[in-house]
Amino acid sequence: MSSHVFHILAQKGSTVITVKADDPVVSVATILAQHNIGGAPVLDPDGQLIGMVSEKGIVHMLSEHGADISTLTAKDIMTKDMPTATPDDSIYDIACRMTYSRNRHVPVLDNGKLVGLVSIGDIVKLRAENAEQEARELQDYVTGSDHAAVKPPHEEPPMQCGEKQS
Repeated sequence: MSSHVFHILAQKGSTVITVKADDPVVSVATILAQHNIGGAPVLDPDGQLIGMVSEKGIVHMLSEHGADISTLTAKDIMTKDMPTATPDDSIYDIACRMTYSRNRHVPVLDNGKLVGLVSIGDIVKLRAENAEQEARELQDYVTGSDHAAVKPPHEEPPMQCGEKQS
C-alpha cells in the first residue's frame, strides 16, 4: 500500500500550531512546550509560510547567544530553507526529504496555503500501523484460505492414501 501525506492528515487533522515572525523566542518556546510539539511553522502577517522554528533551533541559538536569546524573535531563529510537502506526496518521499535535510517537521502546502504539518513521528506511526495491518492480513490469508500452509485446528486432517472414509 502506497501511503500519501493526506493519509496522515486524515488521521491527525489539519490543525497546525503556528507562530508569528515577530513572536519572542521565549513565547515560541512556551507555545512548543504547552502543545508538546517539537516545531511550528512561522507565518508572516499575511498568513504565508516563511519558515520553521524547532526545539533544535532554539537550543542552537541558546548556545550561541546565551541569556541574550530573549532578545530574539521567531524570525531570527527560524529555518528558511525547509522541505515542504503537498497532500499528494508519498510518505516515502517525505521521509527521504526529512532525512537529507535533517528536519523532523515538514509543512504541508496546498496551492501555497498551509494545510497541515507532518512530523517524523507521524510517519513512524503510519508505517507501524500499515505493517501491523499487513501482518494481520497475511496471517488471515495463511490460516483462513484454501491455500493455507497451516490449517486452523478445528478442521480434520486430510485423508491418507488408502484410508477409507467413515
